Amino acid sequence: MYGLFKLVDLGAKMSIKSLSSFFLGALALVVFTAVGCEKPSEGYGDGQNHDSPAAGHEHVHDHPAHGPNGGHMFPLDTEEFQAEWKKYTDNNVIKIYVLDAAGKEPALIKADSFVITPKVGEGGDSFELKADADAADENGMSSVYMLDDADLAMAIPLGVDIEIKVGEKTMKGEIKAHEPLDH
Repeated sequence: MYGLFKLVDLGAKMSIKSLSSFFLGALALVVFTAVGCEKPSEGYGDGQNHDSPAAGHEHVHDHPAHGPNGGHMFPLDTEEFQAEWKKYTDNNVIKIYVLDAAGKEPALIKADSFVITPKVGEGGDSFELKADADAADENGMSSVYMLDDADLAMAIPLGVDIEIKVGEKTMKGEIKAHEPLDH
């Protein structure tokens, strides 16, 4: 008889633990769904005012949160181009798309260097992106630069600086720290 009471008591404790686990899991799902990928009506998706002089823009134009390739838009410090980055869910490929001033069409450039430097971690580590062979023309100009690297895939969500050199011109950009998203 004592064993039966012990078994019932154990069953009650397990039910309470299971119920607690269920509610904790449901709460986590609600929080992750609510936080997710912010999609404000304006800006680059990071809540910043990119049309302010501090952001390097003294003009006003609409920047979609997501670009034409389904990635995240981010500003470059030039009037000529915008950029979009994308990470793929099934690998560690990071692609950065150089787009026209409107952020709608690909813009071909011949980058002498395309460097991403993490903001967090041991200093000196940077990543060199190369032109995507499938997107490059016969002169080596491309609108897509990429790298397949697990360390870069982990660094992007923590925030990175970008520097693109084309001849004598240097363009800079920044991907701010954000929730890691694969899409």
